[in-house]
Amino acid sequence: MTIDGRRRTITKREAIVTRMVDKSTSADLRATKMLIDMMKDVERKAGDAAPPPAPRRPTEADKEVVQRFVARLRRQILQEIEEAKAAEPPG
Repeated sequence: MTIDGRRRTITKREAIVTRMVDKSTSADLRATKMLIDMMKDVERKAGDAAPPPAPRRPTEADKEVVQRFVARLRRQILQEIEEAKAAEPPG
């Protein structure tokens, strides 16, 4: 198989998954469903092997990122409200 201009040997499973990804990107719903089902199986099997890591407490930097994100969303929502008001016909 050629990937990024370089020839490479891959397993049959990798070839099948690559093909299904290609098909799903072209809106093939059957391929998309099969791909999602495969991902669920892999996640389920991985979940059986090891417990998930314990959640970590957010740092000050994490909190700042969330605060900035929320502020940006609020500004965007207010801007959209103002634009909707301006677009309404008078009366």
